[in-house]
Amino acid sequence: MVCFASKQLLVFALFVSSQYAISEPLYRRPSYKLMNDDLHYVETDYDWDGDGIPDHFRLRVQKEVEPLLEGLEQTPSKTQHWSYHCWLVVESGFDNSTLWEDEWSVRESDIASFREVLDFKTPDEFFSKWFRWKFGGGRNQELNLNFFDVRQLEDREVSEDVLASEMKRLKIEGITAAELKRMVLENKSSRIFVYRGSRRENIRWATYVPRLRKIMIFQYGFAD
Repeated sequence: MVCFASKQLLVFALFVSSQYAISEPLYRRPSYKLMNDDLHYVETDYDWDGDGIPDHFRLRVQKEVEPLLEGLEQTPSKTQHWSYHCWLVVESGFDNSTLWEDEWSVRESDIASFREVLDFKTPDEFFSKWFRWKFGGGRNQELNLNFFDVRQLEDREVSEDVLASEMKRLKIEGITAAELKRMVLENKSSRIFVYRGSRRENIRWATYVPRLRKIMIFQYGFAD
C-alpha cells in the first residue's frame, strides 16, 4: 500500500512540475540508475511544438557487452567490447503523445571522440550531463553539445535529400521535397533540436514543421 501511494505521489509531482512554461532549456534532475548499474536515465524540457507547454525530452542509456567477432566467419571470440545503446524519446507536454523517437549506439572506441571537446572521466559522467554539456568554440565562444534553438534556418543548413528521405519514412504526400524545404526556410521561428549520436561528428538536426505537425530531420553532420 505504501509503495502504491509513493508511485501516485511521484506521478503527481511530475505532472505538476511540467505545467510551467520555460524560455530556456531546463535540466530537471541529475541522472539516476534504474533496475541495475548499467541503465541510466536523464531528462529535460523544451517547448518543441510551440504550444506554450514544455515537452518532455528523455534519454535512456543501456550498457551492452558483446563478444568481438573474428575472421571471415565472424566467430565470437573470448574478448568482449562494450557499447552504450541510447533511446531518445520526446513526449508532448499537452497530451503525452510521442513527438519524436530516435536511437543509436556509442561504441567503446567512439567515446574518445567526445573527449576531444569535453572533459569527463567516465562514460557515466558523459551521459549524466548529456543535455548540459558545453565546450569551447572559436573566438572564445561557449557552445552547447546538444541544444535547442528558435530561429530562421539558412539554405545551407537544410538538405533537400534528407527531407526527401524523411518524407518517404513518414509517408508524407502531396508536397515535394523542394516545396518542403522552402516551407522550412520561410519559417522565421523554426524550433530546432540539434544533438549528437554515435560520435561527436554524428550530428542530427531536427525541427518541428507546424503545417505538417511533424518533427523531421533536415540535416546530418556539420552544416556547410
